[in-house]
Amino acid sequence: MAKASVHTKRRVAPFFMVCFVLIMAMTVVAFCSVGQAQGSKQEDSSTLGLGSSRAQAADTQQLSSAQRASGVADASSSVDGVTVTEAADATEATQRSITVKDPDPVVVPIAVDETNALAKQKANEVCTLDPLPTAPRVAPDVNDGTWQSGIASAYSIETNDDGQGNFGVTNTASGIALTHQSVTVAVPEDKAYLVGSICEICYNGKVVIATVTDTGGFAKYGRALDLAPGVYKAFGANSYTDWGTRNVYYRFI
Repeated sequence: MAKASVHTKRRVAPFFMVCFVLIMAMTVVAFCSVGQAQGSKQEDSSTLGLGSSRAQAADTQQLSSAQRASGVADASSSVDGVTVTEAADATEATQRSITVKDPDPVVVPIAVDETNALAKQKANEVCTLDPLPTAPRVAPDVNDGTWQSGIASAYSIETNDDGQGNFGVTNTASGIALTHQSVTVAVPEDKAYLVGSICEICYNGKVVIATVTDTGGFAKYGRALDLAPGVYKAFGANSYTDWGTRNVYYRFI
């Protein structure tokens, strides 16, 4: 009996040792599993927001491309280091308006003695030679104190004489030949000092800038001027007889 008891104790000891080792092994395995689970929950702060930033950058690139395709300007700003693009209001441009002041009224001559540089110079001083198409045309103010009124007759080569009873000549007091297109006038003989000056004539609101090239004995008939063909034709008359005598405004400039 004593021997049997000894053998029983020897068998039990190894059994407990095996159980102890198994328990320790399970404990170690459980501990490692918990550590791995906890480690899997930790976040790398260096990668936070990376996906969001990439998504925002992609959205910005797509928006910019769409705006460029549609021709709409964009405005950019920076928020937390990320570029944010805002489309400009396309209606803003259409709502703008440009206000242009209306041109001033101008006096535009219907004829100028283009053969005389002084006539063109004076015309440019008192009139507008190259007006804007939209500028209103007006008549000069003949009541400003610089104008005179008088009767104007008309003459041509056929009725022109050389002072010796010869008609149909081109002679004038200035030596400048009279033509069928001359934008010139004659003054009374007692005003021969005006030869070479420039005369502005206004009839029915229309203006002609002519050169004084001749004199005549028509003052005794109550006439102030004698118009050459280029002048009365500009005013709408077909001939000196068609013009006859008419009241005009005139001044020497």
